[in-house]
Amino acid sequence: MADSGGRERLLWTVAIFAFVTTEAVGFQLRGALLPSIERTFAVSQALLGLVATAGTLGFVVSAFVVGMVAGRIDIHRALLASAGVVAVAAFLTGLAPVFPVFLAALFVRGVATGPFRALDRAVLGHLYPEGRARVFNRYALVWAVGAASGPIVVTLALAAGNWRFAYALVGVGFVVSTALLVRLDLPASVRTERELTLPELRTVVRKPAVAGMTGVLVLNGGIEGTLFTWLPYFAGQQLPAVSANLVLSTFLAAYVPGRLTYSYLTDRTGRTLDLVLVTATLALPILFATVFLVSGRELFVAVFALGVVVSATFPTLSAFGMNAAPEFSGPVNAIATAAGYVGIALVPPLVGALAERVGLELALGVLPLLLAGMIVVGSVTRVYQVRFGGPT
Repeated sequence: MADSGGRERLLWTVAIFAFVTTEAVGFQLRGALLPSIERTFAVSQALLGLVATAGTLGFVVSAFVVGMVAGRIDIHRALLASAGVVAVAAFLTGLAPVFPVFLAALFVRGVATGPFRALDRAVLGHLYPEGRARVFNRYALVWAVGAASGPIVVTLALAAGNWRFAYALVGVGFVVSTALLVRLDLPASVRTERELTLPELRTVVRKPAVAGMTGVLVLNGGIEGTLFTWLPYFAGQQLPAVSANLVLSTFLAAYVPGRLTYSYLTDRTGRTLDLVLVTATLALPILFATVFLVSGRELFVAVFALGVVVSATFPTLSAFGMNAAPEFSGPVNAIATAAGYVGIALVPPLVGALAERVGLELALGVLPLLLAGMIVVGSVTRVYQVRFGGPT
């Protein structure tokens, strides 16, 4: 029985990691494909900015709602339905004949992805109650590896003759995850997930740690989402298309050593908020240099350094918020995820609209301002934590 339970836990982990890896690849196709999408559908930079919004807006709503009611839904069916619909939507995205259909397919895929991402870490937390920090860090690393592979998948698809092949490959990855989930039963431990009532939700979101986490992650999501979307396009103004896509891969590859380092530092020091403030402060001059000072091959060095420091924020601050309300880790995870993706949905189209008027380089000047805002919100949160005796 123990071996059977261990095998079942391993298969659940593989199914979740397969979905997360594929979702990260699909998420990072969008920025690398912007030039191809622009040529295929003959759209402006302002409309290109909607690519990030279409894939994110529905995700935010569905992830938040499902996370809040996780205690009273059939989690296995929700995960299975989510993975199946996402697979179909990925294939439809690659087949879209016109830009509105392309956006609609991205929107459907985002809505369908939300339930899976709202529940997957909750399931892993129940499967590994003795090692949540370890498995969550591996989850983040798997996402980073998939994300770094996204632009490479685009490069291979373009070499094969058509950017649409990239979405076909992503669809196959989601089918694999769906097939694994069909064969699995929900572990008994997952059925203990508790629903968050409205009065409890008010109490949780009023905690300085959760409120501060939410504010910082919205701004951080705007920065990351804009870089995910516009970095290849920005690099393509200075480098060949293949090299431009590799700039984004370089940025995302830096997340792997960055998150390994920060998982070690947080375990040793426990000072999660202080770590975020230090890395955000270091990121400010690097981000400014990336946008305004460096060019050509120097971009690779700048974006790698930027990726190392930026990678700390989401997983580290999510843990900071969850530590403030550990009995509601599922809903706090939903709040953190939704906060990050709100920024991803809102800022890239704003940058696209600005780029139409003042050019992409000046439009990207919004990002250092958002990063300065992160530092201010994080510092205010730290003051409240010190004043009321909370952990920093």
